[in-house]
Parts: sequence; C-alpha cells; structure tokens
Amino acid sequence: MSRIALFFERAQPGSRGGVRQHIQRAEHMGRLIEARFGVPPDPWRWQAKHLRWVLEHALAGRAPATRYHYWRTVRAVAAIRKRWPDWAPHLRGPWTSPDGEHGPRGKGGRPPKLARRGHVGRYGLQDG
Repeated sequence: MSRIALFFERAQPGSRGGVRQHIQRAEHMGRLIEARFGVPPDPWRWQAKHLRWVLEHALAGRAPATRYHYWRTVRAVAAIRKRWPDWAPHLRGPWTSPDGEHGPRGKGGRPPKLARRGHVGRYGLQDG
C-alpha cells in the first residue's frame, strides 16, 4: 500500500469510494509534483506552493469540475496535516467551485467532511 493510500485511509472520513477517489487524485498529484519539483510522492512532504502549482498550472487545461475535485483532495491533504486554516488563503482560486466561478460564497450548505482530531481510521490507528 502506498504512503498516499495509508495517509488517506487512516484519517479521511467518508465512504470507501470517496476515499479511493481522493487517493487516485493524490497519487496523480504526487506524480506531477515529483516531475516538477523532485519531491517524492509523500503528502507529508508537500507544501502549499506545490499544491497551488498543481491547481494553477498542471491542471490548467482541465474542466472546472475536475479542478474542483482536485481542490477537494488538496483541502483534505491540508486538513489531515492540520494545515488547512493556514494554507486556505494560499489555495484560493477559480477551482474552489465546480463551475469555475470565483466569487463571494455564502456560508450555507453542508460542511465538508474533513479529517478531525481523534478520528480512528479503518485500521484502528488514531489520528492526532
């Protein structure tokens, strides 16, 4: 099992299918980051600038909905690493909505399923 799979399986809540999709997107981002920056595909070594580059440049030709799905994975990586409040301003852009519109958002809607302190993953490992 890859480090990325262990990273998500341990701490990310949600259905198995949703976690699997996060893992697939994170593995793709890991290959892109390794090719561009030489950083191994390990989410613990990624920085906000690496993730911003993936969203802004590597996925520039993709559909807005695809970039939104990758942004959700980036947000999950930051939340699992307990960096989300700090990294959030650096990761804002048109990819934060599925239609590609970057504008003021309301506070309504369902809260995201992000990693939380004390979450016990599928393998009984405690996070935080």
